[in-house]
Amino acid sequence: MSPSPVAAASSDRLLARLGAGMAAAGPVSDPALPDWLWQVSAVLYDGQDGAVARDWALRLHGALARLAGPVPFAVVHDWHAHTVAPMLAEASVRRDRPAGPQEAVRELHLRALAGERVTAAEWEAVLGPALRVAYRLAYAYADAFADAYAGAHAYAVANDYGADRAAEFAGSYAESNTGANAASFADGNALAHAGATAAAWAAADVHAYAETFPFAQVHVCALAWAGREHPATPDEDGEREEREARLRSAHRRLADGLLDALTRTVS
Repeated sequence: MSPSPVAAASSDRLLARLGAGMAAAGPVSDPALPDWLWQVSAVLYDGQDGAVARDWALRLHGALARLAGPVPFAVVHDWHAHTVAPMLAEASVRRDRPAGPQEAVRELHLRALAGERVTAAEWEAVLGPALRVAYRLAYAYADAFADAYAGAHAYAVANDYGADRAAEFAGSYAESNTGANAASFADGNALAHAGATAAAWAAADVHAYAETFPFAQVHVCALAWAGREHPATPDEDGEREEREARLRSAHRRLADGLLDALTRTVS
């Protein structure tokens, strides 16, 4: 059966908005597509290949049409519990970090899904450590290391360090400099976002959640899951293509997980 003209027009509008991007389309004042969901959907659409993205957007439209009303906040908890937190836990383990902080966040989302009231203090207590790890994993360590190494090596060569000493100096400098910057990046972002996100989740406030910039958290999760720790050669074509493929896979998994959460809500 073909969709009704109204449904077809609506899906066309959604595709057009997603294609234009979040910045061009601006915020959405529609209870069926709250601003947090619009932010997240726009980023996920942009992070997938064209045909895959279009198919996903049409399935998203179908789930929203079947919902026929405001999107429950439970979708946020479902998505984080079954997709976002597990992906961050996987990324942590793969890069020799404990999965515990992400699993603690997941447990609170599951409690909220079950109808329990989780306080802002409880959310913030687990979000601080979890976000610190997530932002550290999302930091472009390989790129930053390569830049720091190149600058330090050029300095050493210009000052007649000799080949071996120049390489040793550059490696030591790049490691200490990049490590410090990555830690500062993670600590600062965790501090900035944990409290506001905790308050929004505790209150199940869609407007407050949208103001925490959930689209940025999509980027963080995708980068954390797709990233690597070692100082590879990010400018080489093979490494760049592999990294882009991992990012597309991360966005696709996040997108499918969001759709699953919406579908479970509809069901």
